[in-house]
Amino acid sequence: MSKDIKEPKIVRKKKSKSTRKPSQVLYNLHKGTPQLLNARVTRQEIHLHVNGPGMLYGAVRLLTSLDMEDGASFHAWTRLAKTLKCTSYCGHHGKLDIPVELETSRIGTCIKFSVGPMSMYSTHLVLRSRSRSNTLKQTLDKAFGINRGRYSAYLIPEASTSHEDHDATIFQAGAQGGQDHHGN
Repeated sequence: MSKDIKEPKIVRKKKSKSTRKPSQVLYNLHKGTPQLLNARVTRQEIHLHVNGPGMLYGAVRLLTSLDMEDGASFHAWTRLAKTLKCTSYCGHHGKLDIPVELETSRIGTCIKFSVGPMSMYSTHLVLRSRSRSNTLKQTLDKAFGINRGRYSAYLIPEASTSHEDHDATIFQAGAQGGQDHHGN
């Protein structure tokens, strides 16, 4: 080749941000929200936009279809709770770390976290693994010791009315067993 003719350069296009998979899943919690929100996602974060008065939703639970034989022991749930981080972003209170709590009941163990302060009207929650490089699916699989296999993991938003009888769920019945909210 002559010196004045240059070979063409191969230019590789980078994927634009619009063609990349998002690193998050967004669920809107408002009146009429589905009761089962997939938590075993191949994304790094789940964003929950809670829209409505604070009494609309009080907490969210993480449940799986696994039992102890499948690896969902109390110790596995404890490992999972330690690897998850939940943060609330709210206009009135700013950024708040929300505790990820382990809760046991007669039907098993689950993880529970609040949706934020009751005084807010709207908030944005972010649930993620403390290890930013792992997806939530990888985090769940690692905590329960599962390499491959099919199982379900769901976030279940719980209604909150700040009234004990109305807050009773399958996890915890009303404290006055058999009594109404007037003590009768």
